[in-house]
Amino acid sequence: MKDSRILVLTGPGKGKTTSAFGMALRALGHGGKVAVVQFIKHDGSYGEVVALRQFPNAEVVCSGQGFTGRARDEESRERHASAARDGWRVARQRLEDNSMGTVILDEIFYPLNYGFIPVAEVVGALKRIAAGKVVVLTGRDAPEEIVAVADTVSRIECVKHAFQQGTKAQSNVEF
Repeated sequence: MKDSRILVLTGPGKGKTTSAFGMALRALGHGGKVAVVQFIKHDGSYGEVVALRQFPNAEVVCSGQGFTGRARDEESRERHASAARDGWRVARQRLEDNSMGTVILDEIFYPLNYGFIPVAEVVGALKRIAAGKVVVLTGRDAPEEIVAVADTVSRIECVKHAFQQGTKAQSNVEF
């Protein structure tokens, strides 16, 4: 019986990371250990990161260099790729750690889709997770190979967003 779970939160709408962090809180509430590896965010000042780091059984690693799509020159792309590979090394360790009940790979689909991390390598790691482990992968444009191996896939759609009316990112909502 496979009681591990792989969940994908994807799509263009708002709330993928927020949903994943909610699952982290649920796991912590049940006494579990949680690791979050963020592949885009880099400074750890986001409210959800600050809050989660207050729990002794939670770890958050911010391995990103900011939004990868803005990396125009080769040097900048290599910095993003290197940061993604560093994050993936940490993520693999947490995926293999049997004491870690929940592992969240936040915004991992950008480095996968840019070719910074091989999709097949992530799929292989997901297929080897231990019984009882929960893995949540978030981001836009989930690769089909990840969707195929997942147990649950939710696509978050954007019906309307304040950004479309010119509203800037706001504390307690976007960060």
